[in-house]
Amino acid sequence: MASLIDDIVNSVQRRVHERKQRLPIEDLRAMARGAKRAPVGFRDALESKPFSLIAEMKNRSPSSGDMDSANVAAALSVYSSTPSVSAISILTEEDYFGGSLDHLRRARMLTSKPILRKDFIVDEYQVWEARANGADAILLMAGLHEADPGRATRLLELAQSLGMEVLYELGMNGESDRPIAGAAICGINSRRFETTALQVRSRLGRLIGAELSIDSDKHRALRPLIPNGTLAVAESGIDDPSRINALFDMKYNAALIGTAFLKKGARVADVVRDFDEAVKRLSIPATVPLPGIARAHTA
Repeated sequence: MASLIDDIVNSVQRRVHERKQRLPIEDLRAMARGAKRAPVGFRDALESKPFSLIAEMKNRSPSSGDMDSANVAAALSVYSSTPSVSAISILTEEDYFGGSLDHLRRARMLTSKPILRKDFIVDEYQVWEARANGADAILLMAGLHEADPGRATRLLELAQSLGMEVLYELGMNGESDRPIAGAAICGINSRRFETTALQVRSRLGRLIGAELSIDSDKHRALRPLIPNGTLAVAESGIDDPSRINALFDMKYNAALIGTAFLKKGARVADVVRDFDEAVKRLSIPATVPLPGIARAHTA
């Protein structure tokens, strides 16, 4: 029986095939050469602060359902004006997250902060798309390339050749996931990914108003997978500002947060302000210099 991840990847591959028919790779490469960039790169932006927020934009998710439309509409402006938000993540997957490359293009026009294209990237065409539409970084998930780790390396090297950074995500396969050479930024995703159980937990969680597809201990348990000197990003399940201090103590350099900012029941400006205040309250050793603090902190 196919898992939810299998379903999403199959959908992504179908969409990529359709886009290839509409826009040949040669035209896409020409677009990429002149595409706008952020004034500061993704990695440099994360390294410029003791702890950074990567704030996400998405319309829905399989685990949490629809986001609040008013929050989604206001999010980019809020993120762009919040000091601790160093970068912005844009979901571009269409069928399960309600994303679009149009959202990426629009964000590039409206914010000067570096942008991460977050998607299920399995094809070099998607890397070119990311740059052509203004992304400064892409997400690669180790679990999607388990059967062909060489593909992950090729995608990473292509992104870097186009002047983009890569957030290399671990956690889909638990402790069996490993960083690849050249991955300077690694993330730990606390979501439970195993087979169709994710679908069952997600449906039940939406009914009772709880996030059952998150394993809150994965950030701590899998943190040793990220080597010293590599920027560490905690992803998913960070739903309360009080978690920021714990993640900093675990030597994470950033947290990628979406649902907590965009879900129904609170204004995105209020929630982001609370997280921003939590970052400001972190106890930073006086001996740790800026900039480049992230590298010093992980060493």
